[in-house]
Amino acid sequence: MRDHGKFFDFLEVIKRAESGEILKEADFDKKLGKKALALMKQYEIRYHPESVIPLDDGLADRVYQAAVDLFLDLGVYCTDTQRVMRFTKEELQWALENVPRDVQYGREEETVSVYPRKVEDPRDPICFFSAVGTPVTEEMFLPVARSYAQEPLADTFSGPLITSYKGIPVTSGSPIEVEAAIWNTQMLREAARQSGRPHIGIHNFQSTGEKTDATIASAQEGFGAFPGDGLFVAAIAEMKVDFERLKKVAFLRQSPYVLGALYGPLMGGYAGGPEGTAIALVAHHFLGLLGFSAERHNSFPIHIHHVCNTVREMLWLISIVGQALARNTHLIIVSNAFMASGPCTDMVIDELCAHSLTSTISGWHLNPSAVVKNRYPMRCSGMEPRIHAEVGHQVTKMGFTRREANQIVLKLIEGYEKRIPEAPIGKMFHECYQMDKIRPTDEYESLFAKKKKEWRELGFEVS
Repeated sequence: MRDHGKFFDFLEVIKRAESGEILKEADFDKKLGKKALALMKQYEIRYHPESVIPLDDGLADRVYQAAVDLFLDLGVYCTDTQRVMRFTKEELQWALENVPRDVQYGREEETVSVYPRKVEDPRDPICFFSAVGTPVTEEMFLPVARSYAQEPLADTFSGPLITSYKGIPVTSGSPIEVEAAIWNTQMLREAARQSGRPHIGIHNFQSTGEKTDATIASAQEGFGAFPGDGLFVAAIAEMKVDFERLKKVAFLRQSPYVLGALYGPLMGGYAGGPEGTAIALVAHHFLGLLGFSAERHNSFPIHIHHVCNTVREMLWLISIVGQALARNTHLIIVSNAFMASGPCTDMVIDELCAHSLTSTISGWHLNPSAVVKNRYPMRCSGMEPRIHAEVGHQVTKMGFTRREANQIVLKLIEGYEKRIPEAPIGKMFHECYQMDKIRPTDEYESLFAKKKKEWRELGFEVS
């Protein structure tokens, strides 16, 4: 059970959601855009396409300070009450000083401690293997989940989702959603058992159930959700919450589960380009800390047109945000990879490498991965997070600097960025895995081996 004394008073959050300044949502969005633009100019924050991994510590610190200013001036918008929740500088500072410095997942021999990382940290990132909500058929849920849980570098795992259960569509708020949510949790724990890792942490044991009642219904040890597992509460882009999310927080604060916050701002949306969106993403972490009582923070910024975060400007955004938070806070931050291409393609392997290199060197832990824009059913497997995690571990082993990592990432981007608009969707799970063994096909293994040889020529060797 978490120590409530280390988190901001949640009853105060609820009060402010119901008593804050009344404002139309469209006006809140406009204010965010104007403020982000003004702060970008005030703090001289500029994106440089040849510095995907920036070397300027001062730039990271300015992004951080701009985010503090944005959060304190803008506040957090509650869509149900159309009111703005505002927090003071003193409240934010207190919350930052009292953040958890260690979060544990799993049980017994599978217990994993997650810590705040630093820029160019020599310690290995914790790797949260995840299918990130890719839809699969009910019959394929278990083998797909197993492909993640069984990977040796998976410190925790979570699974895909189903859109129908026993032939009935899973609709939000319906009784079938509760049934499907319970089944979801049961199957994830079964995947852990079949993988020989019954005590591994499931960092998000519910992906099928959206509503709070479905989440609570599935959160039972009898269904496979144990202390040391976790759940996410996602902010609404940008800088918004609603009662459904706050109800989940009310439950999770009293539960034995790790409370993770999830942020997915859209670059090209309300906050503008990479600079404004970077400021907004840092500010989202303050929303999660004060509004959600979050113990760990998971980010998946997305390009509004390309629907991925492996293009050049998105990698810059990921790097500068990671550096800003790692240099100025003790938050436990995790970077979620969204690729444009699909499984068993040379492009997805390079995208995974570029994202992992950028994230690891910039102070993030790793949460791979959403594949082929997270839009195509059945196109995901445990092989993608394996690649992402192997790269992250190798970055720390080789002791890379930001300058060295930047040169490699630039070469990787040059190889795939022109293909982003029409990226190959790759193969479905049963086409790139041996179904009898739940192992990648020889084709997929060989493709990864070929890519590792190419990376060696770039100065990056993955054993």
